[in-house]
Amino acid sequence: MLDAACGEGYGSWLLAAVADWVVGIDCDTDAIRHALARYAQRPNLRYLQGSCAALPLGQASVDLIISFETIEHLQEQEAMLEEFRRVLAPEGALIISSPNKAIYSQETGYANEFHVRELTRQELAAMLARRFRKQAWYGQRVLAHSLLWQEEVSGAEPTQLLALTDDRVESLSVPAPPMYFVVVCGAESAVLPVLPALSLFDDGAQSLYRDYQRSMLAEKRLYWDEIDARRIAEARLAELVGAVNDLASARAREKALATRLVPLQEALERAQGAIRQASADLEMAKARLAYRESWAGWMRWPLSRVRRLAGTRTQ
Repeated sequence: MLDAACGEGYGSWLLAAVADWVVGIDCDTDAIRHALARYAQRPNLRYLQGSCAALPLGQASVDLIISFETIEHLQEQEAMLEEFRRVLAPEGALIISSPNKAIYSQETGYANEFHVRELTRQELAAMLARRFRKQAWYGQRVLAHSLLWQEEVSGAEPTQLLALTDDRVESLSVPAPPMYFVVVCGAESAVLPVLPALSLFDDGAQSLYRDYQRSMLAEKRLYWDEIDARRIAEARLAELVGAVNDLASARAREKALATRLVPLQEALERAQGAIRQASADLEMAKARLAYRESWAGWMRWPLSRVRRLAGTRTQ
């Protein structure tokens, strides 16, 4: 069995538990080094560095090839399939997966930077048909299901796929549009493995559901953090509104005081003018008194007194 593009080697190690022998091939040096260090303890398992477009294997040397999520990463897609056909025995089979371009990228809008060329179903079928006339197609997609099964099966019952859509229960022929195509194929004389019509895989640890729970918990925490942030923001806004209102009240009081200050200012200016006039009169009176108390004033005062009296009598 050949595990083409084996990566870090875990898949090859799993296959070696049930296969007579497995060889894992990958072009990445670090990946092969890691696989040899970790998984090569099984005597029926080997790892080789090499390209899927130029496999380091002899013609018709393997009876089964597994190639999952590989073809979309290569520019030499035709060369890879040619090599698969070359090393595969006439009765052997190829199990290959490929993303469904219409769903994987076109419908979702997702662009995988590591994909060189994704294929539509028609493109993949045409490429396989030139080398592998026998084909059995399967659809693959990660879905969350509620499973109901009978523990003791007494008779063969058809598989039933139910979906709730717009409050209607519908019976489906397929669970959903496939994200990936898995094709079991081979030459005319190939004996293709027969897979179950419906296969549900779970890792036993319910990882998908646990990831969902973690995501929901994280979302809930973010929600309450947002609520707390809103409360803090609302309290701060209330403080700012109060400060603005206080400022407006202070400005209103300032304006009222300014209005009352105008007449007071005018009265003060009149009082200051009166004080200045009184100060001037006082200074003049002081000057007159000082003059009268001087020798000149004492000498001229009787004469000026007589003149005022004489002038009064003449009138």
